Amino acid sequence: MRMPEFSAEYMIAIGVRAGIGLLFGFFMGITALIVSFWVLPGLYTPPLWMILVIVTIGCSAAGFLAYFKPETGRRTMLIALLVAAVGAYVGSWLGYGWGEIFYPEGVRNVRLIAYGDVRSPPVMSFITWSTIGSTLSGGIYYVFRAWRYHEV
Repeated sequence: MRMPEFSAEYMIAIGVRAGIGLLFGFFMGITALIVSFWVLPGLYTPPLWMILVIVTIGCSAAGFLAYFKPETGRRTMLIALLVAAVGAYVGSWLGYGWGEIFYPEGVRNVRLIAYGDVRSPPVMSFITWSTIGSTLSGGIYYVFRAWRYHEV
């Protein structure tokens, strides 16, 4: 039995979907963070894990929607959503580490609580790496599906 081949159609589809995932990941990660700070009371300072989960929700939704195909089965959609969510969560923790390296005084204080200043530069590292994580993990799953089952 011969192995399936990649064509230019697969590469273009993967590239376009990855670009859309990155663009919308930044947008939806920032939007999720802003909306959550509108919903949270003003005196409440959320813990760091909550900020990372909020960013993960927005970025994983974008990573999932970038590779979304409505004609696939529900099981495949759920696996794609789970893969994008895990990639976004791992990426947000990588972004936390990245932010601590480059902004050691700005990410957290002694109680592991991120101050309510969402405009600080370390928060953007959460969003950036979460977007990269969800797009990359969703893309790997999409490449596998394209290679194995010829889905474009």
